[in-house]
Amino acid sequence: MNLPVIRFVYVDYYILIAFLTFWGIIYVFRNRFQRYGITVYPFFLLWRKKSREYWFPKISKSKIFKIYEKISLPLGFLLMISGVSLIFYIIIELLSIRSNQIPAITLRPIIPGITIGLSQLPYILLAIGISVAIHEIFHALSATSNNVRVKNGGILLLAIFPGAFVEPDENEFNSSPTNAKLKIIAAGIVINLILALIALPLSFELPYLPSALSKGIEIVGVVKNTPAYNASIKPGYIIYAINGYRITTLDQLHELLYKYTNITLTLRLLNGTFYNISVNIPEHFLGVYVTYYIPEPLTWILTFFTWLFIVNFSLSLFNAAPLIITDGGKLLTEVLKKFLGENGEKISFYIQSMFLLIFVFAIFLSNRPPG
Repeated sequence: MNLPVIRFVYVDYYILIAFLTFWGIIYVFRNRFQRYGITVYPFFLLWRKKSREYWFPKISKSKIFKIYEKISLPLGFLLMISGVSLIFYIIIELLSIRSNQIPAITLRPIIPGITIGLSQLPYILLAIGISVAIHEIFHALSATSNNVRVKNGGILLLAIFPGAFVEPDENEFNSSPTNAKLKIIAAGIVINLILALIALPLSFELPYLPSALSKGIEIVGVVKNTPAYNASIKPGYIIYAINGYRITTLDQLHELLYKYTNITLTLRLLNGTFYNISVNIPEHFLGVYVTYYIPEPLTWILTFFTWLFIVNFSLSLFNAAPLIITDGGKLLTEVLKKFLGENGEKISFYIQSMFLLIFVFAIFLSNRPPG
C-alpha cells in the first residue's frame, strides 16, 4: 500500500559557499555598481531607473480595464479578510492539534536546500519573477488609468529571489481621491489571484491531473524490513503492472494490493530495463512510498505551473493581509486616513505591526519541532 511521500532535503554546503562568495564579491565592488544605478546592501541589490510616465494608455484607459479595477477593489478587501482569517486558522489549528497529528496547512518559508529541494529552485525563481513583474505592471496600468504618473521602476534581488517595483509620483498619488488610490493598490493584488486560477488547472494541485497523465507508479522510498525491502526494490523503480494488470493510478495499486497476497510486479529499473519480480504480501502491505510517474518534459511543465499557482495564491492572500510593507497594509492605511484623517496612518501602523507579529507567530508554530 502507499504511505505518505517523504523526501529528505539536505543543505549542500558547496551551494552555501557559492552563495556567500557571490554576495561577498557583489558587496566588495558595490561602489562600482553604483555607477550604473545599482544599490547594494548585504544580500540585497536594487536597480532603479526613471520609468515611462504612462503605461499603455490604450489598455489602461479601456473599458475592460476599468471593469477590472471596479472588480479588484472589493476583491482586494475580500482577500485581505481571507489572508487574516487564514493566519488565525493556522494558529488555532496548530495550538489545538495533538503531537501525533499532521496539520492540514502550515506556513513554511521557502528556503532552497532546507525546506525545499534545490532541484525546485529554477521553477520557483521563474514563477516569482513572472508573478512579481505582472503584479507591478498592473499597479502601473492602474496608475495610468487614474491619471497618476509613474516616476520610477526597477528590479531587485533579495538573497536569491528576484523582484520588481514601480513607483507612482508620490505627490500625484497622495492628492488623488481615495477611491483611485485604492484601485491602484488593489489592481496588483487581484492579478495574482487571477494568475493562480490560470495556473491551477495546469499544476499538480488538481487531483485528477497527475492520474490522467500518469504512466506508472514511481517508488520514492522503501520501508525497512518489509516485503519490498526484502525483495531489494529500490527508490526510483517504477511499477508498471501487477499480475499483468497495467497500473497508472494509486486507486489501481490499492485495489490490486488488497486483492492478492502473492503478486508479480513489472518494474522499470533505474537503467531503464523492465524486470518481473514475485513478492509475497500476506498482510497486503508492500512497504513503499509512492507517487505518480509522469515522464519529462510534462513533469517540468506541471512543476512550473504548480509553483506558479503556489506563489500567486500565497501573494494574493498574504500580500493582501495588513502587514507592514504589504499592499494590504497600504489599503488599510488609505481607508483609515479617509475616515480618521492623519491619525488613521498611525492607527494603521499599529494594526499592521500587531498582525505582523501574529503572522511571525504562525510561522514559528508551523516550524517548531513536533511533540
